[in-house]
Amino acid sequence: MHCFNHDGAPAVATCKSCGRAICRSCATDLTFAVVCSEACEKEASEINKMSARAKRIYGLGGAKKVFPLAVAMWAMFGVLFGGFGVQLSLKRGEIEWFILLFAAISLVLAIATYRRTKALELNC
Repeated sequence: MHCFNHDGAPAVATCKSCGRAICRSCATDLTFAVVCSEACEKEASEINKMSARAKRIYGLGGAKKVFPLAVAMWAMFGVLFGGFGVQLSLKRGEIEWFILLFAAISLVLAIATYRRTKALELNC
């Protein structure tokens, strides 16, 4: 394979951004990528930043695991409305179906959300 810019020169790498074959004189080493131009250097830097953010979000590498906020929210709704529904039911003498149903649905959503985030290996 030959360099995209220099017809006879042998290619030693491909640009991380545009994918073109480049020779030793065209190649710029960024330590995380090899690029062919300043425009590709900017693009490769953005790709590297995006990849680092994705690793943090999905808990890859050195990122520590965090408990999913959506699970905590649905569990809190379930516990609060469940307690409120039981208290009202005992106070009034009849079951508060709507509040208790909302509490049960919230707890089911908390469990489903937790399982989904574990299955997808998300860290958010």
